[in-house]
Amino acid sequence: MRRLAVLQTWQRQQEGKFDELKQNQGQLQQQYNAHQQRLELLESLPGQYSLGHGVETSALLLKGIGRFRHQVDNLVKLQRQEMALTEVEMRSVSTRLVNQHRQVKMGESLITKRESALQSRRDKQEQKMLDELAMQRFMRRR
Repeated sequence: MRRLAVLQTWQRQQEGKFDELKQNQGQLQQQYNAHQQRLELLESLPGQYSLGHGVETSALLLKGIGRFRHQVDNLVKLQRQEMALTEVEMRSVSTRLVNQHRQVKMGESLITKRESALQSRRDKQEQKMLDELAMQRFMRRR
């Protein structure tokens, strides 16, 4: 019985870790989606600041637009790096989640086997007692 209680405690801990990893995975997915939205926004910005044909511009304006586009390009690169890092984290968490799920299932299996063994032992003891009672009853009647 004590072993079963220890197994059940361990099982609850494994389930807690599994739930924590699932929550972490969800947060990373939200973070990745936010990075993706920011990247799309950043990639759309330079197109909004393009000059049409025949529009008079000054050198200062062209220089400012050039600097702005350069800064946006740098931000796009940084955002892509953030997305790549988040993807790596997501793969890592996914692998850990699979391993933790395996631990949870192993714990469930061990508990089931232990409970089955205990029930089998109880059944044998009960059958042994019933056999003894039947034998005593038989001996009294003789």
